[in-house]
Amino acid sequence: MRHLPTPTALRMFVEAAERTSFAGAADTLNVTQAAVSKQMATLEDRLDTALFVREHRSVAVTAAGRAYLPIAKRVLALLEAGLDEATALSSRRAIKVEVDYEFLDLVVAPRLDQLRAEMPGTDITFVPTVPGRQVRQSDLAITYGHPRPGAALAERLCGFTVFPVISPSLLETTNDPFKTLPLLHDLDSYWWDAFLRAESVTRFDQGIVLGNGALAIRAAIAGHGIAIGDNVLCADALKSGDLVRVGKVTFSGRDDYWLSQHPDMQGDSIAVAFRNWLGAEVAQLI
Repeated sequence: MRHLPTPTALRMFVEAAERTSFAGAADTLNVTQAAVSKQMATLEDRLDTALFVREHRSVAVTAAGRAYLPIAKRVLALLEAGLDEATALSSRRAIKVEVDYEFLDLVVAPRLDQLRAEMPGTDITFVPTVPGRQVRQSDLAITYGHPRPGAALAERLCGFTVFPVISPSLLETTNDPFKTLPLLHDLDSYWWDAFLRAESVTRFDQGIVLGNGALAIRAAIAGHGIAIGDNVLCADALKSGDLVRVGKVTFSGRDDYWLSQHPDMQGDSIAVAFRNWLGAEVAQLI
């Protein structure tokens, strides 16, 4: 079995070959000349070729040594690159964040570039909340209506204001959108019942039921009808002009968004960084 040259031997060889001097290599690497001479002898033995011609007070690089020099440099460069990658991997952190599905879709997902820039050494797994399913051991949780039971440092993230939203191009097609256009629903008819009463509109069709508010809002952006939106989930679409508010009435949301964390994460620098980033982003929305 052949023994591969060690990084130390390769580094000494590069220094000695470039300086044509074992003494010069020893000075540069802060070792003894004898150590360099011994390593070069071992390297030549492993390669089964002479790399240097040894004279009384100097050395000369052989043709084989000159050919081997760029190879040794490439190997050292690869070793350095591998060490940098290994160091980066060992310093990375990972957290799991449970998050309300609609909030993940319309608030967090559009800001992933900013989050990566803010927390470059962290791998974040987002797990959307599904009714009836409890996420096991999430480090942080963004929940609607109440903080995660048993959480530490639960804080109210924000409330919101509710209003109907529509694509401006669709709004131009009618003078009475609440009577003529499809109503886009999640599974709860509470808000549409409230807004239709406020607008003195009676409708007997259920509209288009899409399962959750985020899908309804995206359908409204695509011009399929009117959805119930709010100043948090619709902030980006309202700012870009993809949606506009419609109607005379707004209501305060029935609940709030909460940010909480598992007790084991108390004082954790990654949890603090995520909380600070999220708080700053939400503050800009409202």
